[in-house]
Amino acid sequence: MRVVAGELRIEPIKARHLDDLDLLLAHGDPRSCQCAYLRLTNRDYHDSTPAANRSLHHRAIRSAQRRGAAAGLLAYDDQGPAGWVSFGPREDFARLVASRVLQPVDDQPVTSVVCFVVAPRARRRGVAHALLGEVVNFADEHRLPLLEGYPVDSEGSPRSAAAQWRGPVSLFAAAGFVEVARRHANATAPPQLIMRRAL
Repeated sequence: MRVVAGELRIEPIKARHLDDLDLLLAHGDPRSCQCAYLRLTNRDYHDSTPAANRSLHHRAIRSAQRRGAAAGLLAYDDQGPAGWVSFGPREDFARLVASRVLQPVDDQPVTSVVCFVVAPRARRRGVAHALLGEVVNFADEHRLPLLEGYPVDSEGSPRSAAAQWRGPVSLFAAAGFVEVARRHANATAPPQLIMRRAL
């Protein structure tokens, strides 16, 4: 699949795109995480290194490709890789599986949309909206019946771009996701939302 959205070209990630993804993740917080944060338990992540995280993520991308699936979508503009969204079966993300706050709402199998990265030069141009829209299209084409996201509820407390890596509520709402759960880790913790879109 090759999709043009405005000035963007959006493609499912494949092994041939790994150098481009590495280029996108080479700066800021993604440099350390390498989009492996949710693929590891808390302890395993803290014992890991950026290089190990990158290797883990690359293996997940190759594994999804071998299954005829994709672990995310990569957006390009005329300057190169501009944005990334990561998704996959909920059980692929060890931190989600282990989380009390993000435990399953029910027993339906879901495809979890877990992470967005947008190049600084491409921010405020609708890249994340275009990526999530193409996740919905991809899910529809590949008969993935239920998408689930875990957006940041920043109402009343603005968050930095780095803190919005799971995407804001407004992003998911605009793509047709609806809130299905709102939980708190403790009495003073901000709410953690779970939003879904059925296809």
